[in-house]
Amino acid sequence: MAVGMHATALGSLGPNLPEASDLALFSDTAEPVEISLLSESRSQQAARALQQRSLQARPMAKFDRMIKCKQRTSEAEAVEQQQEAGSSHKAAKPLPAGNALSKLIFEVLPILSWLPQVTWPKARSDLIAGLTVGVMAIPQSMSYASIAGLPYIYGLYSACLPPFIYAIFGQSRQLAVGPVAMVSLLISAGLEGQLSEEQCPEWFALGGLSSGVAQRSVCPDEYVQMAILTAAVAGVMQILGMILRLGFLVSFLGHPVTSGFTSAAAITIALSQIKGMFGISIEKSELLYVTIDSFVRNVQETKLMTLFLGLACLCFLLLCKHASKRWQRFSMLGPLGPLLCCAASTLLVWRCEPLREQFQVQHVGYIPSGIFPESVTGWNFGDVLKVLPTALAVCAIGYMESIAIGKNLAAKHGHEIEAGQELLALGLSNLIGAMFSCYPVTGSFSRSAVSHATGASTQLCGVVTGTVILFTLLFLTPLFYFLPGFVLAAIVISSVLPLVAYQEPLRLWRVKRHDCILWLAAFLGTLFLGVLPGILLAVGLSLLIVIYESVRPQITILWRIPGTTIYRNVKQESSGVFIPNVFMARLGSSMYFANASFIKDMLLAYVADLEDINSTEYIILEMSPVVSVDSTAVHVLEDVVTDFRRRGIQVAFAMVGNRVSRTMQKAGLTEFIGERWFFATVHDAVVGCLRHQKAKRRQQTRLPSVSRRTIYPVEGFEQFSNIISERSAGVGSREGESAESADLESQRHSEPQSPVVGEVQLATEVGFSNDLHHLCTVFFINLAKDIPMIMSHITAVFQRRHITVCRAHVEAMDEFGVGRAQHAYHVLSLRDQGKLQVAELQQVKAELEELIRKHLGTAEEPLGTLEEV
Repeated sequence: MAVGMHATALGSLGPNLPEASDLALFSDTAEPVEISLLSESRSQQAARALQQRSLQARPMAKFDRMIKCKQRTSEAEAVEQQQEAGSSHKAAKPLPAGNALSKLIFEVLPILSWLPQVTWPKARSDLIAGLTVGVMAIPQSMSYASIAGLPYIYGLYSACLPPFIYAIFGQSRQLAVGPVAMVSLLISAGLEGQLSEEQCPEWFALGGLSSGVAQRSVCPDEYVQMAILTAAVAGVMQILGMILRLGFLVSFLGHPVTSGFTSAAAITIALSQIKGMFGISIEKSELLYVTIDSFVRNVQETKLMTLFLGLACLCFLLLCKHASKRWQRFSMLGPLGPLLCCAASTLLVWRCEPLREQFQVQHVGYIPSGIFPESVTGWNFGDVLKVLPTALAVCAIGYMESIAIGKNLAAKHGHEIEAGQELLALGLSNLIGAMFSCYPVTGSFSRSAVSHATGASTQLCGVVTGTVILFTLLFLTPLFYFLPGFVLAAIVISSVLPLVAYQEPLRLWRVKRHDCILWLAAFLGTLFLGVLPGILLAVGLSLLIVIYESVRPQITILWRIPGTTIYRNVKQESSGVFIPNVFMARLGSSMYFANASFIKDMLLAYVADLEDINSTEYIILEMSPVVSVDSTAVHVLEDVVTDFRRRGIQVAFAMVGNRVSRTMQKAGLTEFIGERWFFATVHDAVVGCLRHQKAKRRQQTRLPSVSRRTIYPVEGFEQFSNIISERSAGVGSREGESAESADLESQRHSEPQSPVVGEVQLATEVGFSNDLHHLCTVFFINLAKDIPMIMSHITAVFQRRHITVCRAHVEAMDEFGVGRAQHAYHVLSLRDQGKLQVAELQQVKAELEELIRKHLGTAEEPLGTLEEV
């Protein structure tokens, strides 16, 4: 779902690698394996469960099915009432069981599942993890509140209540919910300048945007209320997204977009902390050039002592992270580093008065104590439209970040989380948190990684974390009075530096270049246009690419591997052959109004390109990737069949799915095309086309010659000959000719009534493939007439060429009174210990063909492809 954020989660937690014992299970490939069957009842039960899951992924289809079920139930009840109308009383209906309601309650409230399973060992692990995360969250939440432009206390509020809410409704056992840098940046960028003149007259009196003064510094209380309202709106949107199952929409924010945005946002966040590190006052902006310009203009005011202490703290934090990852005994240094740094620097500023007076080291100052206050009465619903874009960005980015880290943690611990339930948990955390002075929250990468590393096993860890923050709010806030600003800046910078994926554009350029362009668009757009415009630009480009790929689906050209009935993509198989007068293609996606015309145009273009090389008489469309077709696609397919039949080309369909087949039957397209032109496999379609071609050729030999400039379908030749005869005899009028022409035109669109001739089978031929198997070269030999002891001669050819046979399969068949055989040999070159080279392949093939011709007594005749028995 959130692929881009998932990559960041992998960077924080490490990849999920299989254990060595699991890999060893696949080493023994010689052991035979018996394929058993599930019982019919359990198979039906599994099918119903899978269908139910499919319906849950498509709420509109589920709603439609519910309506149909209710209609059938109502009809059944009406019939039952009519049958029982004469009876004096009715049997009492059984009460509905409460299983469905109980299941729903347990799904919505995961606490009912995990709380009874808490044991003392689990509680002890959660206690340690919760204390560690809580200690880490205190300075982080204060730092992130400053990024959002809020007083420090609101960061503590937001780190306190949401973990309790998530523990009740959330499914992830290690996810740490609270303030994060990315969402804080979105709040700062989205709400700046949104207060009206009535709400903040002082700022407008100073000149508004031209004054260079931030609204939040002039009207902090009004700005805080707008940030809290944003949390409420984002929470409502997430809850609605869960109800309507709209979580799939974040898929449009692909990996290049999220990675580019995250990298640029991390740089923006780090630059916003320059003022704390240098001890200077600079203009706070989300635009890179504004921040750099302001820094250059004020850099001469740098306080060297503040810079020295800030760099020392930053180096200490980075060293703690490095040591915790490299040495197991120092694993606690990573999460405890910020606390140690805060404690040491606070003690230093408190005890050394010259740092405050002479060197002007800035510190936090007074932070109010007490529990989080109620804030519902401060909501101004007139500002909902103002905060809506910011809330939408917070909703999407926050959900992606949370679901990415949650799914990664769940995979590591062997359990699953449902995307819809995560939306509900985050939505309630934001909505209820907004009632008690919290700004938007989501899952944190760094704190969740610490929770995982310190052994959290249930959601009790989040309860402990919230309790630690609550205890801090009630009793410990006076200790933060002398907490210096450079420490908070160092904590933020050390937290966001790993998010800068500087190697990602180079990797994307090697993998797919338009993904690299998307990454650069998101990265540069966020830096130079702003956070929200940068996201919109990248998402817009993503949608353009999605639309482009959707309206131009891949049409794969198929050809046959000689000696087999395998038909593969010409780009995947280098040694295939085409069937004379037959063009085979696989449609790469579902057909709908936007891409149907493109498919038609491409088929026409392909047929035109083959006119002088392999004149097309039959087109076979392999439809297995086509999951659905709409009404426009049905009309286009009808036009395609009609157009090609007018050109004397028949269209056959292979491997049509049930859903597409039902749509075509309802639209009358199956009847229009003719059921004879629908086949189970591509090979069956090839055989059917060749039968039809043989019948057409025989029919043409009995018809009079016609002009070469006009190509008529085979089904129109008989009527056309009658018209010619009547015209030559002077019989009939123009009306009669028009009627005959109409009959001919009608017959052109109908199913051809060609006689069934002999069976079509593979001729004697030799083929090979270097692409079908990942290790071996595969030789295929089809013998239309079996040759006794031929296998020993074939292996002798391989031995002379220093080729070893890894696997051989021979299938003897007796069809239509003719003994046939199919051989398949998986071989390796003894010289190269690998697949055969191209020149060697051709030499071996020529020698095998010569061997077969010698045994068949047809030394001068080439081997064929398909023949009729």
